[in-house]
Amino acid sequence: MHVGEILNVLTQFFHRQGIENAHVDAELLIAYVLQCKRLDLFLNYDKPLTPKQADALRTYAKLRAQKHPLQYILGSVNFYGQHMKVDTRVLIPRPETEELIHQLSEHWVNMPPKRVIDLGTGSGAIAITLAALFPYMNITASDAHADALCLAIKNATIHRVAHKIQFIHSDWFEKIPHHFDCIISNPPYLTEQEWASTQPEVKYFEPKHALVSKDNGLADIKKLLHQGIQHLNPHGCIVLETGMDQHEYLHSFAKKCGYRDAKTTLDLHKRERFFWAWL
Repeated sequence: MHVGEILNVLTQFFHRQGIENAHVDAELLIAYVLQCKRLDLFLNYDKPLTPKQADALRTYAKLRAQKHPLQYILGSVNFYGQHMKVDTRVLIPRPETEELIHQLSEHWVNMPPKRVIDLGTGSGAIAITLAALFPYMNITASDAHADALCLAIKNATIHRVAHKIQFIHSDWFEKIPHHFDCIISNPPYLTEQEWASTQPEVKYFEPKHALVSKDNGLADIKKLLHQGIQHLNPHGCIVLETGMDQHEYLHSFAKKCGYRDAKTTLDLHKRERFFWAWL
């Protein structure tokens, strides 16, 4: 069969398996096997796959049908225009986190902070993107999991910004000796109940420790707000990606911690997503 026929068959197969974006996923997997861009597929519609390519596509299609995340199969995700390597060691960066980068960039348009930390960096997406956008920013990235930190360093090396980022193996602030103008984190914030009802791609394949937090999803956020105040420079800011129903509590908690001001900003779906607090 040629590419056009295979695309139709694979799309129908994914539909039967309950894959949400069946046609897009089929295109991306075929493009991955052909080592071409998805938009170039129409140039290859009459091209037959080699036996080796067909075998590889069958393997990938079976994994996707079993709800393996497409990003893990492809080994990367497009984040803010850059390809970040991802695997089961780290959470797959989401569009919400891209929106956080956009909001930070707008907030800093006139005066970027000098010293920033990305806590729980995972794939390194936030730190690496900031290093590319703000060449003179002093950036630290930390993670409690050494295997995740290895992947973040690999991504930073690929994107040629490893020399701009200090990587630290630390459980939140445990081994962080510095003070910062801005603390950024996308910490775990799901409850056990929320995690149990997520898509199979999330529940069965992405690292649970990067998703779920105790105390109704608030334990890690509260720790970051409480301890973060000890690591902020005067007038510094902490910015967190959070759950949607947590902000009323977070405003109250931040005030008790001693922050002078706080605000909530929305994600692209107009949901309360990002919490900002100033020292």
